[in-house]
Amino acid sequence: MNIFICKVCGHIEFNAAPGNCPVCYAPKEKFEQNDKIFIESEEKSKEAAPKHIPLIQIIRECHLIKEQKCTDVLVRIGEVLHPMEEKHYIMFIDCYLDYKYISRVMLTPDVWASGLYHLKKEGKKVTIVERCNIHGFWMAEASV
Repeated sequence: MNIFICKVCGHIEFNAAPGNCPVCYAPKEKFEQNDKIFIESEEKSKEAAPKHIPLIQIIRECHLIKEQKCTDVLVRIGEVLHPMEEKHYIMFIDCYLDYKYISRVMLTPDVWASGLYHLKKEGKKVTIVERCNIHGFWMAEASV
């Protein structure tokens, strides 16, 4: 799979670079292809995997958006809770449905590394990408 990274905001696109970044609106020229970005992060810090691989829980019946069809995607970063400190934290968590970008949760050291997405669309696979300021990009997927 081809992976393209926005050099401005760190957004990842799968398969092809977009005309403009959906997060920061940078032009296509600001994307750089790196198909091994996730492998590089894991190889650089093998001991970091338990604190960085996203855990995904799919709830098919939303309890917040009851008047419309909704699927909840709950995300926690790491089987072992990731530290959220000034010097070491998760910068953002991105959600994709069938490799199409859905939304980003921006994080600071003042919150735990987690996120929630209320999906309107149906799909087959959710992909979660997170970026640690020290250990780079990590990814996990779940069937919807």
